[in-house]
Amino acid sequence: MGARRAQGPIAGTRYVVTAAHCVLGRDGEPGPRTVVRADARFDAVAILVDTAYATHPSVRLDAAVLVLDRPLPGPSARLGTDQPTHGTLSLIGYQPLDSDGTLLRGTNPHNRPLPKNAAGPVIEIQSAPAGCVVAITELRVSRDHVIVPCGLIPGASGGGLYANAPEGITLVGIVSTVTNDLTANGVVPLASLHELLTHTDAYSHDVNHIDAGSANLVQRS
Repeated sequence: MGARRAQGPIAGTRYVVTAAHCVLGRDGEPGPRTVVRADARFDAVAILVDTAYATHPSVRLDAAVLVLDRPLPGPSARLGTDQPTHGTLSLIGYQPLDSDGTLLRGTNPHNRPLPKNAAGPVIEIQSAPAGCVVAITELRVSRDHVIVPCGLIPGASGGGLYANAPEGITLVGIVSTVTNDLTANGVVPLASLHELLTHTDAYSHDVNHIDAGSANLVQRS
């Protein structure tokens, strides 16, 4: 979104949920962001984020919500109220692709390899959806993070953790980090998203008007 590619679900068709590190600049302040769908651009008129993440980065603080200038069309998911206790969850994000169409993975979170045979001053790296399905009993849940044994690499940060609930697809977390061995992801706890949406005055930046009454979400990269 904007100058930095991020991905995230969209709440209330005006709310884009993503990771805080996707919206905060080097100065620790949020910058302009735009969502593009087909040929239409949707500018963020406000950003909900705890800027304490910039000085004290943690999975718990790595949540952000973009408030768009107008509703974004398309299907939606619902923001969960509680962490599910049984069943399965899907962790979904976009991953960079190698030149042969396989996932482009490094050997550690800071290693970003180039596609095979890549050359030239500008190298465009394609991406594609990737994810995994895990049993809820395999999660490690705490106040500060949810550890999901999946291993989407850092390019998937801002993606979503979803449950299939009777009322429809439900968002229960945002991808934040990946472990050093690339086998698991740290996911922002659901409570962190509700903190931003419940206390908009405390966390809003460049706000015109925020209506936090809706909690429908849509996946978007």
